[in-house]
Amino acid sequence: MIRVLHVLSADAEFQARRTHEYLCRNLGPDSTSDTRTLGVGRDLRHLPAAVLQLRKQSADVVHAWGVRALTAAALAGAPRILFSPTRFAGPRAVRWVASVMGYRNVHMLCASATQQRVAVERGVPFARTHVIRPGVEFARIRRRRDDVLRASLGFTTDDYVLLAPGESTRAAAHEEAVWACGILNVLDPRYKLLLWGRGERARTASLRAERLHQSDMTRLAEARLCRALEPEELLPAADACMITATGPVTTLPIAICMAAGLPIISTVTYTVAELLEDRHTALMVPQPSPRLLAQRVLDLRADSSLQWSISDMARTEAYEYFALTRMLNQYRTVYRQIAADEAVALPELTTGAGLRFHGRG
Repeated sequence: MIRVLHVLSADAEFQARRTHEYLCRNLGPDSTSDTRTLGVGRDLRHLPAAVLQLRKQSADVVHAWGVRALTAAALAGAPRILFSPTRFAGPRAVRWVASVMGYRNVHMLCASATQQRVAVERGVPFARTHVIRPGVEFARIRRRRDDVLRASLGFTTDDYVLLAPGESTRAAAHEEAVWACGILNVLDPRYKLLLWGRGERARTASLRAERLHQSDMTRLAEARLCRALEPEELLPAADACMITATGPVTTLPIAICMAAGLPIISTVTYTVAELLEDRHTALMVPQPSPRLLAQRVLDLRADSSLQWSISDMARTEAYEYFALTRMLNQYRTVYRQIAADEAVALPELTTGAGLRFHGRG
């Protein structure tokens, strides 16, 4: 029996929280999971309290979610530590991780190859970084259009709703989605934009619409419905997905849109390019330009066969690359190898029939 202790930073983003939830719920009979949350008003109120409490815990593996959680686990003397960034770890955070690795047995789990590359470039040994892509729970996906939900969000049946997925962060640049939709809204008032409403820049995106004198164009879903929502609940209200990332973003919201078969219009960044390919799984623009994004939306609507083909391929690749069972198997493998002090070696991805059929194998 492998005992896993999760130390979760209170400010963790959606992708880290969802992955942690899956691991605690579905890890299997050979493992037990316990969680301590680090933050004001949580189980571990601050770093000194966290160190003292973790020294009293008995676990085979400590899974630290976030840099502060890693620091607490290292200072507490945990013999085996897995580190998962709760948001994209930049150069400063990676240098700290590399320093901790000099004193503790730490392995870094990356949700994208871009994160792994940044870590290795900044001094983290390649053998101690591993890519485990987030898993999509396909049972949560409801793609069929829901006119009742749309009406509750203030959309009509004739509106064309663009969903900007994920939390509104600086890297997600949802203000650019507002601008692009604003261009389309001038051409046709039926173009509307839907945001989840979480993230430190959600209000900034809403203010952008007000400055454009198009405040009725944008909806913050949670504020509009006055309740907490999961990203999957927004899918039946959307007609297409618009990704305006200008920096590294979490990939799970994008994978969810792929699994739902939503047509995707996107900018090009390193993390997004790992998931999407122009005219194969999405329509992409070479630079984050609202005008180009708006033009791509018009191109998409003008070609129904292209819309169908990119949606179908995106859905197929989501099933291949982001299956929840695959993610859980990889985590089980890592936990088992770390607990036994073995070298970590994840099973290679084998191309499934779906990708071979579509010409990607």
